[in-house]
Amino acid sequence: MEFNLDINLLAVGGALAVRFAVLAATLPLLELRTVPPLWRFGLAASFAAALAPGIAAGLPVGTLDLSWSSLVLEALRSLVVGALLGFTVNIVFTAVRFAGSVAGMQVGFAIVNAYDPMSNSQISVISQLYYLTAVLIFFATGGHHILVGAMFQSCIVVPPYAPVDPAAGAWHLLREFSQVFSLGLRIAAPVVVVLLLVSASMGVVVKTVPQINVLVVGFPVKIAVGLVTLGLSMVYFRDMALMMFSGLEDRLAQILLAMR
Repeated sequence: MEFNLDINLLAVGGALAVRFAVLAATLPLLELRTVPPLWRFGLAASFAAALAPGIAAGLPVGTLDLSWSSLVLEALRSLVVGALLGFTVNIVFTAVRFAGSVAGMQVGFAIVNAYDPMSNSQISVISQLYYLTAVLIFFATGGHHILVGAMFQSCIVVPPYAPVDPAAGAWHLLREFSQVFSLGLRIAAPVVVVLLLVSASMGVVVKTVPQINVLVVGFPVKIAVGLVTLGLSMVYFRDMALMMFSGLEDRLAQILLAMR
């Protein structure tokens, strides 16, 4: 029984494993501390092992330079490609978390942030609610299928050991991140607008009836109205999340083309 070791296949598989491992480390839920790093690498290695034979067979013969400098350079390229893909996916979730922070601040929950042992940081409770709801919508609508397709497309558009333009990809990602602020405000708009009207109404009441202590009356009213508005606006939040996830495939394709 003979066992032939294909060095080219191992080189391509290793490059894809690095690319997919960095992508997996930035995906929703997988970036949490509760997910062991070995699981993330195992998931990335599984995808790399599945795609490496086809990708290696499609490369022209003699195009792979297996020197140490070439291997290190390809590892850096794969790291950049995986990171840019992961950050592109996280644009939606960053906007959702920003919207939750804005809504929580308007409701009056700015000082009741909870400690999240999974991320080892202080988080807004409404921000976490928005984030987990967005994650559920992401998987319920087949967003993970889009990610698998993007992983396959990245092997075709930006194959291993091919030159990439990380500066163009990073510049495109920065332009995409400029939308986080506007998307976050659009998500939090119902809560912000309603509480702005409540604050204006409380100001009119205080001017009309100066005996009312606005600090005693205003906080419970804003919290109650804010929570009711938050519950009623979850349908709007769902529609916004679906709209953002529907454009995820195009954004991933655009950043891959920018790096080519």
